[in-house]
Amino acid sequence: MKNLPAQPNKSLIEGLEGLLALVQRGESVGVRELARELGMTPTRLQRYVGTLAHLGFAAQGEDRRYGPGAGVHVLSAMSLSASGLAGRALEVLPSLNDLGVIVALGMLWRRTVSYVYFSRPGTPVARALGNDSGWPAKESVIGLLLLAHVPEAALQEDFPEEAEELGPILAVTRSQGFARLVNDKQEISLAVPVGSPPIAGLAVSGVRCGQDEKQILERLTQAAAALSGEKNGENR
Repeated sequence: MKNLPAQPNKSLIEGLEGLLALVQRGESVGVRELARELGMTPTRLQRYVGTLAHLGFAAQGEDRRYGPGAGVHVLSAMSLSASGLAGRALEVLPSLNDLGVIVALGMLWRRTVSYVYFSRPGTPVARALGNDSGWPAKESVIGLLLLAHVPEAALQEDFPEEAEELGPILAVTRSQGFARLVNDKQEISLAVPVGSPPIAGLAVSGVRCGQDEKQILERLTQAAAALSGEKNGENR
């Protein structure tokens, strides 16, 4: 995330934050509840979601709770088509299935990683797109990878209490060019950037101790290059 411009439009920022929070919920929500989560007054948020509903990006049910509207699906389809990322993911990422681990392609928004592609072992390829909800960025190998590229001011804003703790971890991630996490079961997660500067992170999770991490990282890097449209080291 880049630093704020000299004269940011606060209403635009808050309106988009409201829309993204509404979409991430995955279920309808009341204005007061969502306002508490976002730190806004219900009156202010009501103006935003009312406008979003007018534009078709939100929909209000009979219970007066809000959920995503048809406009969200249109925007999603247009965005995925324009970037070509989803199509390339379906072409490239099934080649990693032989590793027998989770394969994920995710993007960072503030404190959350959202997945474009999430495939568990045995998951049909057709179900891998958008097959998992968001995950806290500081607990995600993709989140740590992408947070390492976030400006310090933005990191302090989004993680005011954890920024000092995250600092050394993110410094190591930046220096080595990839992120690595080990869970309580001693399973390893690895993530590499997609694009330069990175627009997403490509990760595998569930790597067992003893597997060749260097070889896995090489395969991830090759797949990330294909996802970003690179060929023979050059952008297409």
